[in-house]
Amino acid sequence: MAHGVPLRESEEATLSSRGYHLLQKLGEGSYAQVFLAEFLGDSDDKDKGPKFLACKIVDVSKAPRDFVKKFLPRELDILVRINHPHIIHVHSIFQRKQKYYIFMRNAENGDLLEYVLKKGPISEAQSRVWFRQLALAIQYLHELEIAHRDLKCENCLITNNYNLKLADFGFARFVIDQQGRKLNSATYCGSLSYAAPEVLRGMPYYPKTADVWSLGIILYIMTNKAMPFDDTNVKRLNEQQLQRKWKFRSKVVDSLSEQIKNLITHLMEPDVQKRYKIDQLLGSEWLSMDPRLLQLNQAEEQALTQAQIDRKNYIDSLKNAQPEKKMGMEDVKVFKTSDGE
Repeated sequence: MAHGVPLRESEEATLSSRGYHLLQKLGEGSYAQVFLAEFLGDSDDKDKGPKFLACKIVDVSKAPRDFVKKFLPRELDILVRINHPHIIHVHSIFQRKQKYYIFMRNAENGDLLEYVLKKGPISEAQSRVWFRQLALAIQYLHELEIAHRDLKCENCLITNNYNLKLADFGFARFVIDQQGRKLNSATYCGSLSYAAPEVLRGMPYYPKTADVWSLGIILYIMTNKAMPFDDTNVKRLNEQQLQRKWKFRSKVVDSLSEQIKNLITHLMEPDVQKRYKIDQLLGSEWLSMDPRLLQLNQAEEQALTQAQIDRKNYIDSLKNAQPEKKMGMEDVKVFKTSDGE
């Protein structure tokens, strides 16, 4: 037993041999559990002293076939590719029998929804910093031709230094085909409250555009401490979205700037042709109100530049009919990269 966490002796030995000890359970789902973990280092680790991480344990024996054959391999494939200062850092991944262990940066201050519920509406100044970090993470993913498809406040984590990090790539996927053309999605993904109108209609949709809608919902929640729509009835929700039947809360409407109201309106635009693109968001008047946020820092710039290189290599591999080998269930190996924060 690792610090009170029930484990089989062989499982504990496997973790211990890699320098990991599980401390306490943080949460669980149908076929995954998340634990606080301590990493004591190994012979190759130059940093001495423990690191506290989050460990997501996925038990594929309890998961549906669709998840095991499609969604989990996609998630693992994407996790080993991405590296951005505003995406939760993955420390290592390995497999043991029917379980996958994903060790990642622990978000000491919980998720964005918890923060809003506890603190109330977030000021525009703080929202601007966090929303920019989130938008840059999405810009990076979209540059790699990856859509997240499950953007919501619960997947925006807040670190000890009060930086926002995007997490949970369980529904993420590449959005180009072997000819390098846009690839629509037909799968309903994500949470109802954050889903774009084209997703709710059940027709093929372009996931990057749907991501932007979800960003609008997140920004609304950050500054209103409320959802813009009533999601108790799917048909009514979709009608409200298409008819733009939403408004800012009376408690905050007079204190919000016209610039943020304009941005949210353009993000939550039901017409996909008129909805803002991610670059329009990042160049918006509202974000520009803080000149310090207009310039990419070194880590942000390096990540975006690398994404442009990786995108070209990925497209070239598809065009040559030799796509890069995707990570399958038997291929997971331990890897480590540095955390940018």
